[in-house]
Parts: sequence; C-alpha cells; structure tokens
Amino acid sequence: MKSRLSHGVLAGVLLLSGTSLAETTTFEEIICRVNNDIITKSEYEEAVNLFKLRTQAQQKLSGEALAKAVREGEKDLLKNMIEERLLVQKAVELGMTADTDVIKYLDRLRKENNLPSIETLEQEMRGQGINPVEFRKRIKEQSLKEQVLGREVYYRIQVSTAEITTFYEANREKFDRPEQVRLQEILIASNGKGPSPDVEGLRKRAEEVLEKARGGEVFGDLVAQYSEGPTARQGGDLGFFRRGMLLKEVEDIVFSLRRGQITDILEGQGGFRIFKVIEKNTAGIQPLDLVKDQIRNKLVEDKAVPAVRKYMETLRRQSYIRLKEGYVDSGAEVETASADGDQPAGKDLPPAAFEGKQKK
Repeated sequence: MKSRLSHGVLAGVLLLSGTSLAETTTFEEIICRVNNDIITKSEYEEAVNLFKLRTQAQQKLSGEALAKAVREGEKDLLKNMIEERLLVQKAVELGMTADTDVIKYLDRLRKENNLPSIETLEQEMRGQGINPVEFRKRIKEQSLKEQVLGREVYYRIQVSTAEITTFYEANREKFDRPEQVRLQEILIASNGKGPSPDVEGLRKRAEEVLEKARGGEVFGDLVAQYSEGPTARQGGDLGFFRRGMLLKEVEDIVFSLRRGQITDILEGQGGFRIFKVIEKNTAGIQPLDLVKDQIRNKLVEDKAVPAVRKYMETLRRQSYIRLKEGYVDSGAEVETASADGDQPAGKDLPPAAFEGKQKK
C-alpha cells in the first residue's frame, strides 16, 4: 500500500517559497531580475496558488471573500519574493551556510514519518511529485534568510532594563495568571513498533536520554534528536497546564518541580516520557523576574518590524531590480540603485532582458 507523508512534511512544503517543487522541465518566462538572480512567471503563479491555499485553510474563506483576500495579498507577493532573493544573496555574500540545518530538518521529517533513512524520505517525496533537490534548496534558503536577519537585525536590537520595567509597570494586569506549568517533553515511543516492542531496549534508551538531559545537554537538542512524539517539530513544547488538566500522577510530579527541573522517566500509554518544566506560574500577578524574558522578547519583536523594513530598504538601494511590464513590486517606492548606479530599480527593461530560459 502506498504511504503518504505526514502533515508535517506537506505543511513544510506549503510554507516554503512559491517555487514549484515538482520534477518538470519547462520553458520559463522571466518576469523579474534581482541582481544576478531571476523570478519566473511559473514561480510567481505557484506563489499565488500557495497563498490562496493558505488563506483558504487559515481563514476558512470561500467565494468572493477568498478572492478579495487573495487580491489583497497579491499586492505584496512579488515584493516578498524579491526580498527573499535579496536575503539569500546577502547570506552568500556573508559566507553563511545552512547544510547542517537542512540535514536536521530532513531528519526530523524522517522521524515524524517513522522512516528508516533520509533516502527513504526522499523516495516518498518523489512518489508524491515533490522534487527532493528543490525541497532541500527551499529549506536552505529559509535558514539563510533567518541567519541574515538574525545577524544584521535581531542581534543588533537592544532592550534596556528600564524599558522592561516600564512595560511591566504599565501592563501589570496582563501578567495576572492562574497556577500553571509549561512543559517540554521527550517521548520514546512504543506505539507503531510491532506487536511486541522491545520495551527494555526502549527504557534503556530513555535512561540514556535522561542522563544526557541532567548532564547539561540542551533539552531542545535532545528533543530534536530523540523524541518521537507529535510535538517534536515544536521542540517538544506542550504549552501550559493548569491543575486538573493532567493525569493526577503526572500533575503531582510536575507541579512539585521548580522551573528548569526535569522529571524521572514516566512510563505510560505510548511509551516513555521525560518532562522539563520550562515555565511555572504561581497564582496572581507574576513577579517581574519571572516575566522579564517574555517582555524582552515582545519588545525585541516590536522593534524588529521597523528595523527589518529599514534593512530591506538598504538592500534594495544596493541592488539591481527590474520588472517585466505588467507586474508590480509594492516595495519599488524605495529608490534602489542599478548595478551601474544609473536609473532607480523598478522601471521596465526592454523585452530582450526578459527572454525565457530552459529550466529543469
């Protein structure tokens, strides 16, 4: 019986850029040049289709409401594709690599689908019409974009202690919470391993993982390496639990722990679990010390929006961007210099500049 890749793989494909992942050979019409890179008509059309699918799934729209949402989103679609190209180009200029990130991502997908190797995963992809080479390329590009924004924008944002304190004092009511814990898990699964799984072997593996966790290894890294639970792709994060939401035997243990502590191995339905308490709130308004990291992250994100916009404006000014007539780049109001420093980007080139190319 032909298997299907899990939702995790399919969702991963849909979150990538609009380039087709199908294995085809076509004559590509070029609609935009971004320095030495190009955007083709088929890439743009696929991006539109994927945007429509995501909008339909996330907002539950149909008919004219869906068509209107897609029209609104299309206004920035080519702009976003151009800026994605610029970020990847900048990553190459800075000497950044993402090969390790690609392997980690593929290995996580392999685990989620209970496949023995990455090669088997890629065979499954081909069976569903997904080109593994293109898939790897999109994962790599996503990692490179994140690295550039991390180094050039996020790591340069400063949030002072005074800013954190001011925000806390002005928003104390937002930190009024019930008693709850936020948990992270590693699951060594016994389900799906035949009618007679090697329980002792699985327990031994769980003991080895627990020893590493208590020995100081990063819990999130251990989740990525060992966990076979559905939360593995979220770093094992289970979210918050109030009293009464967990099994009594689990609740008694995790509520007795402090933030950062790790449980013993808990055997239950589906296998062996190890939990880490990553946050713990007592009832009432939380003290500043417990929420300062959350506040800092929010303030960084608030500052990042204009900072990213400014950084992208800078990249545009340093770049050569040309569109084929009939297409619109909503970011073109930013004056960008051509490679020779002549006309601002965004003006039409002669038709010869957009001759098609053969693409596999």
